[in-house]
Amino acid sequence: MGMRNRDTFLSELEGLYVDDDPAQGVIDGASFTHPDLRIQFSVPPGYLMQNGTDAVTISGSAGKAQFRGGRFQGSLDNAILAAYQGLTEGQMRLNIPPPQHTTVNGMSAAYTTARANTDSGQVDVSVFAYQWDTTRIFYFVMLTPGGYGVQPFAPMVNSLRRITPQEASAIRPRILHVVTVGPGDTVQALAGRMAYRDWKVERFLSLNGLAANSRLVPGQKVKLVVYGPRRASLLGNRGGRFSSTCHPRRRQGC
Repeated sequence: MGMRNRDTFLSELEGLYVDDDPAQGVIDGASFTHPDLRIQFSVPPGYLMQNGTDAVTISGSAGKAQFRGGRFQGSLDNAILAAYQGLTEGQMRLNIPPPQHTTVNGMSAAYTTARANTDSGQVDVSVFAYQWDTTRIFYFVMLTPGGYGVQPFAPMVNSLRRITPQEASAIRPRILHVVTVGPGDTVQALAGRMAYRDWKVERFLSLNGLAANSRLVPGQKVKLVVYGPRRASLLGNRGGRFSSTCHPRRRQGC
């Protein structure tokens, strides 16, 4: 009875998404990719990302950052000002220098850095914004020690680019897949099918509650994480969570 219940339970797990839903963007190693928006950027070595409900958060030894944006009624300069207003919530007065304008991977961009005094010392608050198209602006907000400005995140802000339709279509979700162990199957062989670049054996053992010296038995059912098909979006909006409206006088969505 217990084995049948376990098999039923495992069958209900088949196809469940693991990690990120591509409709909300996918973190893979040092890269973040949003296939519907065709956005991609990479963080510096050693930095970590977390995919949140309205922003991607980046943290590392030399600072913290967030990536967000969407539809915006205004210029790059106005978007930068709105980002500062949203960050400080009117609780801190910052002297914001006029933004400098540049081009990144064919996109118009602007950036500036303001100095803030905090209890732990001076902090540089930088905003780097991109004119994605005629109606949307995306941007990074970065916090670094005073005097560092954008520099610790220079590789990241210069990496933002549009991916090709072919690259976007190649982004698939990781899903749970239940398999039956066959004769000759080993932990190493099955772990090699896991949809990860590293720690495949360790991930397989943890996923299945196995010890490093565990032996698999033919007929035993185990879980794998593999690449699967994308679900059809239930939302008509292909912009995902980055498609909210940013207005110069409203912080909502910025």
